[in-house]
Amino acid sequence: MRLVRALALLALTFGASSAQTPKPAKPPLPPAPTSYTVEAFTVEGNHAYTAEQILAAAGLRVGQLGGKTEFDAARDKLEATGAFDNVSYRFAPSKDGEGYDVVFEVAEVGQLYPIRFEDLPARDDQLRAWLKQKDPLFGDKIPATKPVVDRYVGWISEFLAADDYHAPIAGKLTSPEGNQDLTLLFRPAKGYPSIAHVIFTGAGDLPSGVLQTAMYAVAIGVPYQEPRFRQLLDNQARPIYEAHGMLRVTFPKIDIAPAKDVDGVSVTVQVAPGPLYNLDQVSFVGADYSRSEWKDLAKLKNNQTVNFDEVKAAQDRIRANQRRAGHLDAASQVKRDVNDDDHTVSIEFQIDPGPLYTLGKVDMVGLDIESEPEIRKMWGIAPGQPFNVEYPDHFLSRVKAGGVFDGLKTTRAETKINARNHTVDVTLYFNK
Repeated sequence: MRLVRALALLALTFGASSAQTPKPAKPPLPPAPTSYTVEAFTVEGNHAYTAEQILAAAGLRVGQLGGKTEFDAARDKLEATGAFDNVSYRFAPSKDGEGYDVVFEVAEVGQLYPIRFEDLPARDDQLRAWLKQKDPLFGDKIPATKPVVDRYVGWISEFLAADDYHAPIAGKLTSPEGNQDLTLLFRPAKGYPSIAHVIFTGAGDLPSGVLQTAMYAVAIGVPYQEPRFRQLLDNQARPIYEAHGMLRVTFPKIDIAPAKDVDGVSVTVQVAPGPLYNLDQVSFVGADYSRSEWKDLAKLKNNQTVNFDEVKAAQDRIRANQRRAGHLDAASQVKRDVNDDDHTVSIEFQIDPGPLYTLGKVDMVGLDIESEPEIRKMWGIAPGQPFNVEYPDHFLSRVKAGGVFDGLKTTRAETKINARNHTVDVTLYFNK
């Protein structure tokens, strides 16, 4: 009841000062206290952060003395974190009248981002443990506001300075290679060094020069980032090994060092080629052909070292075959079933022929009224029949080679694909 008595004391003081009849002076009353024990804190509006995190960041705890001065300071402290768009509070006497019940209402910054570290001389878990120790609001995701980024840059720099690393650090939103989701990246402020050399060690039976040539075309002069460089390895170096049956090739270690002759870095890639794999079985699903027809078209031989360059060539032949049959949108996927016990792989071609396109109309440009009917008689596909994508050029070559016209200079064909009704209109041009 101390808080209630204090409020009553304030009321008596005000009443005494407003009386009309002068009275003898009395000793001044002691000032009413402005701070009372906080008996309860409540946080409203929080989603990403717990009430405990928010109170810790504000420097508040149940049992402390508090009043408007202390609560204003706590509000300002929360706003300064950069994690909240708005912070307000209200307080009232507690039920027993001995202290305050306080409510803080927060509006959190809406967008949070995962953080990652790159090219820093410390492990990821070390940096995360340090930031969790420094920031009560630390979590899997944090805001990318300037106060938050600046504060984290300072804490990371402080941690690294203990190991005598003093290069400037920067934090910015970025999208990792092949990933549309943004992350908050902390790394040295200096830009990425450019790749000057790529060196392979442990390449196995493959000449390292073959690998270097493949990588030089895409890597030299490119800023070095390990995730991006590994993607280049998967796109350029891995297919070379898979063309020689080494399906389990890995690149376990990548080292970089300043290049000696130019401005940039030399990248040394350690290769673990792995064993050779033989082709076990080849199967086909998704299109109406006999197995023997597909097998003859694929031209892949069982019980030999698998070559995925040849598998890709088989895909191309299958697609060309489907397009000649009128399936202009044909595509296929190759499913691998790898047996690591006996080092074999089975392949399944999953073929999607797509819709059947038929011939629409045929126009001929450059022919007179006598020659056009003759050429139309030679044209071998009737409207409504499956459209062979290679046929127009083949037809014009046959016309030109057959000497049908004297002095025929050039010919060309144009096709107009009508995706809505799956027809193809053809225009043939004759330049005599």
